[in-house]
Amino acid sequence: MKDLELIAAKEQMNRTAVVRRLLAEGVKRWRLEHALHLYEDGQLTKEQAAELAGVSIYDILEALRRRGTMVQYSLEELREDLALLRQRYSGDN
Repeated sequence: MKDLELIAAKEQMNRTAVVRRLLAEGVKRWRLEHALHLYEDGQLTKEQAAELAGVSIYDILEALRRRGTMVQYSLEELREDLALLRQRYSGDN
């Protein structure tokens, strides 16, 4: 309770608002950790992990980098990326 009172005073918020904000931040952090764990176990792609965590693919990649996790890049993902690049730059020749 003392910590909540301190935060509420520093942030000029009531305790209920502080609890809601801290809970929302905790849930967001849990979703990211859960998505990263599933990705590391090979259960999700980077895109799926980002969607589950509610963040961008760039945020997922940064979180993986900070954790020291090797990013998995499948042959299928390479093919999809090459196809997208071909589509994007086919008219620039």
